[in-house]
Amino acid sequence: MQSLPLYPTLEAARLAAQDCTACQRCADRQQVVFGSGNPQASLMLVGEAPSATDDDTGKPFSGPAGRLLDQLFSKVGLHRNDVWITNLTRCFSGRERNGRIENRPAAAREIDACATWMDMEIRYVNPSVILAVGAPPAKRLIDRNFRLQEQRGVIFQRSDGSLVIATIQPAYVMRLTSLVDKAASDIAREQLLGDIRLAARNAGLISD
Repeated sequence: MQSLPLYPTLEAARLAAQDCTACQRCADRQQVVFGSGNPQASLMLVGEAPSATDDDTGKPFSGPAGRLLDQLFSKVGLHRNDVWITNLTRCFSGRERNGRIENRPAAAREIDACATWMDMEIRYVNPSVILAVGAPPAKRLIDRNFRLQEQRGVIFQRSDGSLVIATIQPAYVMRLTSLVDKAASDIAREQLLGDIRLAARNAGLISD
């Protein structure tokens, strides 16, 4: 892994990441989607990989899932500019299914290849709380045997002193909504909202 002094600032690291070809995801991307938001944020959100929309905009969580996230942020008194948002991997990779391109899950080797940038973002931003959005980030940041349904919303502490809380993906809530499963969708939405509120409270961003 590259050492942090190679890049004197977070912006320098972001610029360097634009030329990364460490894994095969680089073949599918339009651009590298680095983290964005407040570079001094006490709360960092980490997803799995950029979406096709993110690949267009260059910003993480900029599509429908991001809009849901913004709605939930608003409910707890946050704005995405208050936090730092990123992913385990920084390149979109898609596959065709039923006539459309959908996100391809990140392979373990791809997550490993992107660990240099993930480590740099965490060390530069230095958040007091990380919200792992989905099972892959939770397995990477908490424990490889992490079980999302059983351990969602539990506070863990990393060796660097930061706290990590795992939650479900906004895309999961949206899938339940599209299936017209209102009861399950409402429960999932409240779980995600509660986890965001818990993370924000522990990060000192809200008091209630």
